[in-house]
Amino acid sequence: MTFEIHDLQAEEAALAAALTNPAAGAYLVEHCREKDFQRGDGRCVLRAVAELHAAGRPVDPVTVSTTVCSGAEEDDAQRLTDYVAHLSERFVVGANVSEYVASIVGHSAKRRAILAGQAISEAALGANGDVAGLSGILEGITAEAVQEMRGRSAAAPASGGAFIDWPTFWDRDYDEAEWVYPDVLARGRGHALYASHKMGKSLFMLYVAAELATGSEPIVVVYLDYEMTAADIVDRLEDMGYGPDSDLSRLLYALLPTLPPLDTATGAVALTDLVDRAQKRWPSHHLVVIVDTIGRAVRGEENSADTFQDFYAHTGIELKRRGITWVRLDHGGKDPTRGQRGTSAKGDDVDVVWKLTRTESGVCLHRDFARMPWVSERVTFGLTEGPLAYRRLADDWPAGTGECANLLDRLGVPLVACAREAQAALRTIDEGRRKQVIVAALRWRRDRAEGDS
Repeated sequence: MTFEIHDLQAEEAALAAALTNPAAGAYLVEHCREKDFQRGDGRCVLRAVAELHAAGRPVDPVTVSTTVCSGAEEDDAQRLTDYVAHLSERFVVGANVSEYVASIVGHSAKRRAILAGQAISEAALGANGDVAGLSGILEGITAEAVQEMRGRSAAAPASGGAFIDWPTFWDRDYDEAEWVYPDVLARGRGHALYASHKMGKSLFMLYVAAELATGSEPIVVVYLDYEMTAADIVDRLEDMGYGPDSDLSRLLYALLPTLPPLDTATGAVALTDLVDRAQKRWPSHHLVVIVDTIGRAVRGEENSADTFQDFYAHTGIELKRRGITWVRLDHGGKDPTRGQRGTSAKGDDVDVVWKLTRTESGVCLHRDFARMPWVSERVTFGLTEGPLAYRRLADDWPAGTGECANLLDRLGVPLVACAREAQAALRTIDEGRRKQVIVAALRWRRDRAEGDS
C-alpha cells in the first residue's frame, strides 16, 4: 500500500493565495508550520509570510521575495525569487485557503503518524525481550505524536498587527466626524441597523447604497442581499429613478450570494477576497459593505452570543482592518423596546446601532448605541415620491444647531474647519458647545452654502 504524504498542489495554492489575499495569509500562518511543507522553498516562503504578517507589513510578491532572499546566497536567492514569481502567477481562489490548509495539515498529521509507527517498529526490534521497557517507550512515542497533532492551534505562529506610531498618532483629529453617508454611516466603522418587519430598512439601505455608488465621492458599495429577488430590485431601483442608462458600476450587488457563513474563517476569507478584488479594481475608492440580513449570512444560532462574537472575530475585524465601512441589517425582536432580535451580544461587534422606525412622512433612525460622541441621537428622513428619495428633515437637527452655526459665521470660521478648530474658536468668546452640536452646526453651514450656490 502506498501513501500520499504530501499535497504539493495544496501547498503551492495556499502560498499563492497568501501573496494576494491578506486574510488568506493570516489564516495560513495561523494554522500551518514550516515542517508541514515538503519543499524547503515553500517553508522559506511561509516563514517570510509569517514574519511580514507579525510585523504588520504588507504581504505581496515583492515584499515576500525581498524577505525570503534576505541573507541568502546568490544562487539560493535567485531560486527563491523564481519560486515566488511562480507562485504569484498561479491562479487560485483565496476563499479556498481553508481547503488547501486542511489538506496540508491532514497530510502532515499522516506523516507524523507514519513516523511514530516507524519509531515503534524500531523500538520493538531493539527491545530484546524487555517488555516493561518497551511498554514505556511505546507510551512515550504515542503520547508525543498525539500531543503534537492535538496541539496544532496552540503551536500556530502568533499573528499580530503593527504597533501605534506615537509620533504621528496625534497628528489626526480623532474628534472630527467622518461620514460616508451623512449622519448615518461613519467612515471605517461597523454598524447595525434593525427594524420590525416591513418597516422599510432594506428599501432605505438600498437607497443609501445606490446614492453612494452613483455620487461624486469615490465610493464602491458591496451589497450582499440574502432576501430579495431580481424583480424586487428592478421595482425599487426604477422607483428611485434608475434604469438601463444609469451607471451602477460601483454598486456591486450580490443577489442571494452563496458565500460560506460569515461567522466562520472560510466565510471571512471568501468575503475579504471579494472586497480585495473590488479594491484592486477601484484602488482609490472607499469601500462600503452591506449585509442584508445578518441572520441569513451566519451559521450559528441567532440567539447565541457566540454567533456574533464569531462574526466579528472572523469577518468584522477583517473589514475594520481594511478601513471598510460596513453595515449589517437585522430584524427587531417581538418587543420593539428591547432592541434587535436574539442575543444582547449583537451590539458588541459594531460601533453604531440604529433602530429604524416609520414616521408619518418617512423614517427615523434612533441611536441605540454609539462609541463616538458625535453621532446624533436621532436622524429623521422624509420619504418623497417621483422619484422615491429620502431627504434629511431640516427641523431634526440637535437643539442649538442654528445658534451655533450663527456663532461660527460671526467668528469667520471656515466652512472646511474641523470640530476641534470650531471648538477652539467658540472658546475664545466663552461660548463652548457640546461636540455633537458643533459637528451638526458645521454640517448645517456646509449644506446651507451648497443650497445657496
